[in-house]
Amino acid sequence: MKKSAFISDVLFTTFLTALFTLCLFRYLKIGFWLAVSLSLVCGILAGASAFAYLQSKRKSLYLKRSDEAQKEKFLLHLALLSDEQKRKYFTPLLAEEDKPIHSFGKRCLINEDTFWRLQFTLSPVNADDIAAFSRIRSLKKKVVLCSKIDEEAFLLCRRLAIEVKTGDDVYRFVKAKNGLPEKFLGEENADKKTKRRFRLWFAKNNSRRFLVGGALVLVTSLITPFPYYYLILGSLLLLAALFIRVFGYE
Repeated sequence: MKKSAFISDVLFTTFLTALFTLCLFRYLKIGFWLAVSLSLVCGILAGASAFAYLQSKRKSLYLKRSDEAQKEKFLLHLALLSDEQKRKYFTPLLAEEDKPIHSFGKRCLINEDTFWRLQFTLSPVNADDIAAFSRIRSLKKKVVLCSKIDEEAFLLCRRLAIEVKTGDDVYRFVKAKNGLPEKFLGEENADKKTKRRFRLWFAKNNSRRFLVGGALVLVTSLITPFPYYYLILGSLLLLAALFIRVFGYE
C-alpha cells in the first residue's frame, strides 16, 4: 500500500466517522458543540484504529514481498549449484538422528525410510523426470524437491504416490532450519548494480529525452522573466544530449 493511499484511508475513516456520529448525536438532540466534540473524539478513535490496522497490514505485505524476493534468489541459487553441491547442501538439512543420509546417483539422497530427488532446475520438472525417478525400485517413501513442476508431472506424481515439495515448501523448510546461504549465486553485487545503472543512464536512446527537455526549457526562456537561468539549463541539457548521443552506450 502506498503511503499516500495509507494516509487518505486514515483521514477518510476519521472524517466519515466524525460526520456520521455528529448527525447521530444531533438526531438524539444533543447540544451542537457537545455533539461536535463527541463526534471528533469518535472520529479520532476510529482513525487511530484504522491506522493501527493498516500499519500492521503494510508490514505484513512488506514481509511477504521481501520473502518472495529472497525465495526467488534462493531458487536461482539452487538451480546454479552443481548436482554434487546440491547433495552436500541438503544432506545436513534433511538429516535426522539415527538416520544417516547417503547419496544415490547424481541427484538423489536416501536414508532408511525416504528417497529424495533434488530436481532444482531453471525449467519446471516434467513427466519424463518423474518417470525416471519412478523406475528406481524402492519401497521407501519417494519425495521430489524442486522449484516448479508442470501439471502433467504433478498428476503423475499423485498416481505414483510420489510426494512433491515445490519452491515455496523448500524455502520455508530451509528458512526454518536457518539454512539459507549468506550469498546467493547469480545475485548482482554492488559494483555490478552501479555499472548497470550507469549504462542505463548513459544509454544512447536517452539522448532524445535530453534533447526534448532542453528544447522545451529554451522555449520557456522566451516567456519567463528570468531567461538566463532557463538559457543556461537548456543549453546544458542540449550538450548532455549531444554527449550521450556520441559517447553513450548502445
